[in-house]
Amino acid sequence: MHPSRNHHLPLDPEVYRRAPHQRGRVIIIAPTRAACETIELAMHARVDTVLEREHGAELRRWAVAGEGFGIVAGTGTGKTLGIRPIAEEILQEPLAVGVVNREREATPETPSWNVVIVTTGIARRWFQDDLITGHDTLVADEIHQTSAELELVLALGKRAGCRFIWLSATVAPAFYREYLDSANVLQTTAFDPALKATVSIIARRPADFLDDRYIRRIIKEKRGVAVFVPTRAEVEQLAAGLAEQWSGLTTAFYHGGEPIRAIRPFLEGEVDRPWLLAMTAAGQSALNIQGLNTVVIYDARYGIVVDRGRNVLHRTYLGSNEILQMAGRVHGRVPQGEVDILTDRDIDFDSLTPGPPEFQLAGDTERVAITCAALGVDAGELDLPVALDRIAYRKAIEMLTARKLIDGGRLTRYGREVEALPVERAWGELLVQADTELVPLLAIMSNVDSLHRMTRDERDLRGLIVNGSDHLTIYHVCAEAVNRFGYLGEIGRASCRERV
Repeated sequence: MHPSRNHHLPLDPEVYRRAPHQRGRVIIIAPTRAACETIELAMHARVDTVLEREHGAELRRWAVAGEGFGIVAGTGTGKTLGIRPIAEEILQEPLAVGVVNREREATPETPSWNVVIVTTGIARRWFQDDLITGHDTLVADEIHQTSAELELVLALGKRAGCRFIWLSATVAPAFYREYLDSANVLQTTAFDPALKATVSIIARRPADFLDDRYIRRIIKEKRGVAVFVPTRAEVEQLAAGLAEQWSGLTTAFYHGGEPIRAIRPFLEGEVDRPWLLAMTAAGQSALNIQGLNTVVIYDARYGIVVDRGRNVLHRTYLGSNEILQMAGRVHGRVPQGEVDILTDRDIDFDSLTPGPPEFQLAGDTERVAITCAALGVDAGELDLPVALDRIAYRKAIEMLTARKLIDGGRLTRYGREVEALPVERAWGELLVQADTELVPLLAIMSNVDSLHRMTRDERDLRGLIVNGSDHLTIYHVCAEAVNRFGYLGEIGRASCRERV
């Protein structure tokens, strides 16, 4: 299920517009579902941090002043924990905090929250539905973790006249200071030297580095280890291989395709060391894992490069921002931290500095075209953070117009029906146009990835497999689940069949 097209609100949107928030709401925009969980925990905690001790009074003055501002401070200094006192100063009332993302749907209580933590996709949807206005304050946590969705949200927030507060440990602040019209930017090098990690640069690959000798040391010293590798397959293979070989080591993995429950026990400190958690870059930002004191970073990533309007996948080295974020899970946070960077190039960790953001919106012109058509605006009317490929954008408009999703720069009725579905556009068209008897089949086919995640842990497909058709097999899995465990319930005013 596509994260940006999920969770239409269970109540009439007008209920949200009438919600009694005299000072607007604080909408916290998180880069990932995992970050939502971390931020929610921080909003219920009061912890003495370096940032609070050295700059707390100053930040509260800025919060009351009503103008936008930014915070660029090292990992572990307390930026995310600092959102709570900032929100309290802005709202001047008790905080009612909630989360809306792909795993945690909006509820009848959502309109009563004055602090809402959302992913970028939900924020974009709320802008399209006119549920975020200029009265709301947008807090962009980990703003360096760019995405096409975030960049659209920033542009839509500027169009609505929202106030922006943004936070990052690893971004050069000059661009965002100007783009988000920040009255002030706190740029601090505050750092607790007692929490400085030992950093090693090692010319080895993860499979070679994580050998018997290293694993025995982890077990003996009862360390908590996070290993960053670039792909989902590498993450899963690494965790499975070590689990099979070492009974004395708890292993798990997390990537963007996994439900947050995979790492919730680690976030809440319920897993005793020694343990090893393999992750992709999805865990690099705003992921504060209790008991973590060792990070292993494989210096590789796969990134999209836009070539003449096309997305081309390239393997490259990690950027400075990514290395600083990954190392920052322990560097500056915990005593006796260790960071091992596996690379064949020379890296002087102490000389790494935050760089400018690496924007991604230029390669997603169809998303821009559909979003702009839903709002009835041309992309030229949005102050996007990166120059859009106008040729690719025009071709996207022409394609969507030819498919009758757009007419005269606005979504047609057909376009609105397709865009509203929580699936990719091509699947959405099939669903809208399908005969009634095909809709259940297509609905399941369009969400194979989501169902795969839901059933992968304990899977027994005997009696459900249709030889030669993965899609029909998936349909049987879903039908079996609904028939055995489904029931009718209510969310707000809408009656629905609960998902299992």
